[in-house]
Amino acid sequence: MKITRTHAVAAVKILISCAFFYILFSFVQTNELLKIFARIDWLYFSLSFLLIPVMLSASCLKWQVILGRRARHIRFGQLLRIYMVGYFFSNLLPSTVGGDVIRSYYAGRLLDNQALAAVSIFIERFTGILLLFFLVAIAPLCAPELYGNPYIFLPAAAGLVLFGMTLCMWWVKDPFALPRQILSFVFRCLYAMTTGSALSVLRRGVVFLEDGSQALLAKLQKVREELTVALDAFRDDRIYLVKVLLLTVIFYVLTWVNVYVSFRAFGVRPEFLYVCALVPAILFAAHVPVTLLGNLGYFESVFVFYFLIIGIPGAETLAMGLLLRMKMLTLGLIGYVMYLFYTHKKQGEFENLEDFARQ
Repeated sequence: MKITRTHAVAAVKILISCAFFYILFSFVQTNELLKIFARIDWLYFSLSFLLIPVMLSASCLKWQVILGRRARHIRFGQLLRIYMVGYFFSNLLPSTVGGDVIRSYYAGRLLDNQALAAVSIFIERFTGILLLFFLVAIAPLCAPELYGNPYIFLPAAAGLVLFGMTLCMWWVKDPFALPRQILSFVFRCLYAMTTGSALSVLRRGVVFLEDGSQALLAKLQKVREELTVALDAFRDDRIYLVKVLLLTVIFYVLTWVNVYVSFRAFGVRPEFLYVCALVPAILFAAHVPVTLLGNLGYFESVFVFYFLIIGIPGAETLAMGLLLRMKMLTLGLIGYVMYLFYTHKKQGEFENLEDFARQ
């Protein structure tokens, strides 16, 4: 069997995931973790699981609002099933096909318009990420003393910069004109410095960097084109914009409640304002695709690291993080069942999805 680059990347991510869990469980004693699970508050444990359909419905409702009149013939239940199937691919299947690709594919078949489905998911993700950038910067105002910690201040500064850059990329007519000129000047200088056979290795490195920068600019240009589509939709209907933003805010409020209630399931009572201050930075850091299966291992490690800042022991936070993971796996398993019985599934469907993901 030929080992492809995809297989190699997946293997590396699995190793990284195992390394994170090894560090976590070497840091937290197993007996201590078992004691924490033995004192579960079943009321809050149940409430934690009851939040799953609420959060899922809020996300799906936002997607339905984005699709608007063009998807009036698609029932909310159909979108919910597609969302669940997406969770299966994101959290249980070590595949290059992610949940967003799945949702785009199946929604496109229902709409008979793959482009519209892809744009709707882009708008959903974009508004969520844009608000996250903003929250990373301002949420620590709930506990202003946290800005003194570099692990809070630096993500806050990065979130503010990324928020401004995104708005600039959205509104400026040609936001990449200056970066292209700067890169062109830099690479001309580098090529001039690496002339001659003795520097051929360095020159190949410069070529590699230039190709990479051009590919990055091309991807950013594609994102900008999709942003233009989103902006046009928002300009045409301000109520539509308000609905999308409101549902995005509701989702993040539910995320804070989800973390708080999951802590309470193990008898831990963090200050809710501290949860509000820390969770955006955690989600910001956890978005880095370090491991497979919903950033398995890395996701839990980020939670442990950040809640240590406010004095919550690692064992309690790890238990909470494992509960969050359990809920994601539960959604994935339900999504798997729905995928098996999905009415549009045909022979060779997974291969079609793989081809669609590469486009």
